[in-house]
Amino acid sequence: MKNRKEILIVGAGIAGLTAARELGRRGVACFVIEKEESIGGHAALYTCKAVNGECQKCGACLVQDAIRDIREIEGIEISRETSLLAVDREGEEIVARLKTGQRERTARFSAILLCHGFQPFDPEKKPNLRYGDISNLITGLDLEQMMKERGNVFRPSDGVTPKDMAFIQCVGSRNPALGKPYCSQVCCGYALRMARKIKVKNPSLNVTFFYMDVQTFGRDFEKMMWEYRDAVYWIREIPGDFFRVAGERVGVMVEDEGEIEEMAFDLMVLSVGMGPSPDQAVFEKWLELPIGPEGFVVSPDQRGVFAAGSATGPMSIPDTVSSARATVTRLMHYLEESA
Repeated sequence: MKNRKEILIVGAGIAGLTAARELGRRGVACFVIEKEESIGGHAALYTCKAVNGECQKCGACLVQDAIRDIREIEGIEISRETSLLAVDREGEEIVARLKTGQRERTARFSAILLCHGFQPFDPEKKPNLRYGDISNLITGLDLEQMMKERGNVFRPSDGVTPKDMAFIQCVGSRNPALGKPYCSQVCCGYALRMARKIKVKNPSLNVTFFYMDVQTFGRDFEKMMWEYRDAVYWIREIPGDFFRVAGERVGVMVEDEGEIEEMAFDLMVLSVGMGPSPDQAVFEKWLELPIGPEGFVVSPDQRGVFAAGSATGPMSIPDTVSSARATVTRLMHYLEESA
């Protein structure tokens, strides 16, 4: 197996890194390409959500674990700032045209594993949200980076810790008008874990949670829900209008217990959904990939083409790791059968 040609892995996020690690441990050489300068994908930007040393199983630490493990495995090469210009099949081989900097080259591989990830919903596509216009209206990704870099939550307008804040769920998902009727699955989980971490750091901070319905996420879901039943104010409603209020607060109109009222918060967080990667279209064209109704790749597992992780649909970091491992198992069967 060690003499077999390399496997091309597209994307060095948690799916691609996990797949490379699993293949490398089996003696299969991997060439991982990443179009960005850094590796780890979106997950590398997420903060650990442990509370008082207690792991919340968010999976953020799994990225650094994979990067550390890969350094100790022979036969894995990661090429950063490398684009895939074209890919085709020739017999049983995958032929890829690659570009790194100004250098272009063609290489042949035994198989290709697509781990190109997802694209977060851009809230600017919903003008009523006024994202980018209201300074203290941020996305969950903005909050992740803030917590990772600064260790606590602050208002972008003045750097002060908010006295109250709200999370708005289902932004850019479960919305047929946007062509995204599906649930992104991970938003409730990351919002509640983040709320829990923030509340522990700032016990007097009030948290409101606007939602359609809360999606389960993992075996500890019910335990966390019971712990947060009274710690968070729950409103089963998604606000429709967002506006600036005195003191740089974020205002919304919402129906609560049958009454229409105006509410305002020092900070508001949009839990944005997961959508297909913009690279999806070219892979579909080059490799005749089957695409599911939600726009994600349906892993073909045929003629040396595989896909894993959030390229195949919305999923959490732990689920992405499981997806990559399962796909590697199928890929290994393919290599053995075609040897």
